[in-house]
Amino acid sequence: MSKFLRTLLLTAAATGAAALVLRQLDLEAARAEQADPGIPGMDPDNMEEEDVAMLLDELASQL
Repeated sequence: MSKFLRTLLLTAAATGAAALVLRQLDLEAARAEQADPGIPGMDPDNMEEEDVAMLLDELASQL
């Protein structure tokens, strides 16, 4: 029983240490940087009428 409790305590300590390291790395900030690669493309909030018409025509041809 003593070995089991020692193993359980060691596992809990390792899990806590891993959680602290992951929190320090701040992985959410890295994901935000990857989400915006800086590649230019169509901005859905600022599209010209010609682009909208082209996309609608393409959609209609697919249906």
